[in-house]
Amino acid sequence: MSSNKDKYFRKLYLQNRIVKYIITFAGFSSIVSIAAILLFLLLESSPLIKGAKIEEIFSFSLPDPDKKPLLTGTDPYMRVYYIMSKDGVIKFYYASDQSLMRSDTLSNFSEEKILCVSRGSLMKDVFAAGTDRGRLITFRIRFKNDFIGQEPVVNINLKVLDIYQVDPGQQQQVNHIEELIFRENDDLYRFYAWKNHHGGFNLRIYDPDEEENYLHDIKKILPADFNVSAFTLDFEGSKLIAGAKDGRLTWYDISGLKNIELIQHWEAYRTEISALGFLIGGQGLITGSAEGSVNLWIPVRIKGQEFEFQKINSFESHSKAIKLIIPSPRDRNFLSIGSDGEIHLNYSTTGRTQLKFSPTEEIVSMAAFSPKSNAIIAADSKNRFGFYNLDNPHPEITTKTLFGKTWYEGYDQPEFVWQSTGGSSEFEPKLSMIPLIFGTLKGTLYAMFFSVPIALLGAIFLSQFGTMKMKQIIKPTIEIMAAIPSVIIGFLAGLYFSPLFEKFLMEIMLFMILIPVFFYITIVLWRFIPAGHKTGLKTGFELLLALVPVILSLAAAFSFADLAERVFFAGNFQQWLFSVIGVTYETRNSLVVGFALGFAVIPIIFTVAEDALSNVPESLVSASLALGASKWQTVRRIVVPAAAGGIFAAIMLGLGRAIGETMIVLMATGNTPILDINPFNGFRAMSACIAVEIPEAPVGGTLYRVLFLTALLLFAFTFVLNTISSIIGDKLRKKYARF
Repeated sequence: MSSNKDKYFRKLYLQNRIVKYIITFAGFSSIVSIAAILLFLLLESSPLIKGAKIEEIFSFSLPDPDKKPLLTGTDPYMRVYYIMSKDGVIKFYYASDQSLMRSDTLSNFSEEKILCVSRGSLMKDVFAAGTDRGRLITFRIRFKNDFIGQEPVVNINLKVLDIYQVDPGQQQQVNHIEELIFRENDDLYRFYAWKNHHGGFNLRIYDPDEEENYLHDIKKILPADFNVSAFTLDFEGSKLIAGAKDGRLTWYDISGLKNIELIQHWEAYRTEISALGFLIGGQGLITGSAEGSVNLWIPVRIKGQEFEFQKINSFESHSKAIKLIIPSPRDRNFLSIGSDGEIHLNYSTTGRTQLKFSPTEEIVSMAAFSPKSNAIIAADSKNRFGFYNLDNPHPEITTKTLFGKTWYEGYDQPEFVWQSTGGSSEFEPKLSMIPLIFGTLKGTLYAMFFSVPIALLGAIFLSQFGTMKMKQIIKPTIEIMAAIPSVIIGFLAGLYFSPLFEKFLMEIMLFMILIPVFFYITIVLWRFIPAGHKTGLKTGFELLLALVPVILSLAAAFSFADLAERVFFAGNFQQWLFSVIGVTYETRNSLVVGFALGFAVIPIIFTVAEDALSNVPESLVSASLALGASKWQTVRRIVVPAAAGGIFAAIMLGLGRAIGETMIVLMATGNTPILDINPFNGFRAMSACIAVEIPEAPVGGTLYRVLFLTALLLFAFTFVLNTISSIIGDKLRKKYARF
């Protein structure tokens, strides 16, 4: 007998230890899983803080130091690079071993010299060269990547597109084209601005449709005391900017082709403007001064269709005068090169200088980005070339652009903006987290406004006033509501309730006003009923009585909605909102989301709160009633305070559910990332943004990383909420533990 007993206890002890280990393992697994998710989100988003890095791939010197290079570049895959010298010879080299691939000659005059070259587009290799014989030679370089077997082959096509002889003018002397800016836009219009050795400043516009040239003498329309020191054209061919030696800038609109219009004349510096350049998109103007200052200017709307350039950002200054501004063909990066040879890599929107380096000890005479902006080619005054790999994956991301107001091109002031994609390659992503955080909190706020009063009042009624039969029916029904998939609720909200709310908007607004009024009237009338008649009523009759003001409110709202709309809102409530308040009613708005998301949150708050209220010791309730307190006084002063910890936990659980919801806010809102508390428009929540954007986000790209950062913030929000809920709940339980 004793042996069987010992065997039983050993078996029981073994089972307890096994269960203990399983529970311990499950608990630690949960903690490890949460930590692993957090670590994964951190690892995926951490590259956003990575700075720019540059590394030399190779360097070499040209064999003939007398042939000064004027142009350099590379094909998109950096297999071949080219160098153009003053004699018009363009040599193509293999990047793998720097061996000569082929050589072409641009000019057909043996003694003609190329004095200057300008790139016409950031998206294609089209150029114009100015010669000492007054010719403008427009040419194109095309790279075609192919394979012979498994070996990659680059085919090169050099084609002269146009040769234009500049009119010698009254001097009857050949004009040396000493400085040249050339642009070719998407419609193949070509724009040439140049200075000659006589001090002339001219503009030629070529119209491919009419095959006609429009010539303008810019010097004649400039102020008499305007001594041009630098000039540039935007890449669309609509803006001509000229800078003077006294620091003034002039903006001319040349989009009219035949007519040039002065738009703005302003003072940018108190010293000479030594370099000018437009960025991709044709809005950002970079200015460099003789003192080494570098600034960003963008056109800002003053009134109507009037624009003026305003200074937006300043970058780290150079120690010497700015010599060159080199824009990136992919983003808002640009190089500013000082006369001392120092190169700064800057990003226009952030106003940040990301990198500073000096390729050689000599003065940098020329530089260029690769077509994908992942490399830089630089040459110094002694014809030494350097090819550098550029690692700069997320230049547009800073703490300010994520969480502060940023002044983007095309905006009249700094704003919080989320716009991840655009319709052209010139689009700049705008990835402010503030609209997403605001949208998440906005949706949560309206959902809690709807769900908390209903859930808590329902829990109080069922736990303190309802019969056991009512509990057996109502509580399981509400708990089953929690099992309804959120995608179904979102589907109904987006396709059924949204148009229903729009159709009966006036009735809904009137119902929300009337229901507290009718409840108050019902309560007042209830007090006039003799006590003898009340005592005979069964418990739970209050629930039926509460339906009376609800039904009356609905009936009154539908009966008088048209009259109220005609009297107070000129017959159309939605139109009145727009014309008087300036609010546009959107079909999928925050009211619909509050209703749908609140419907999903109610079961959580109700269930936890009802359990907390039901678990208040019956002895406390009996003692309160025995001392003469009414049932409602007992609930308000004894039961609710005693269950405060559980009620608070219920609300916080509901809040966490609302913050993390995806499908309802995705399907029931317009997903518009705006900052507006107005209940009649939509928003974009963090969870919905992740669901919408992540399928289209290139892996490892900036949007991809920012979405992981969004997930990390969402994770942090829910973690903080749960922690606060636990701490405050414990404090409330300890406070009322004496009960």
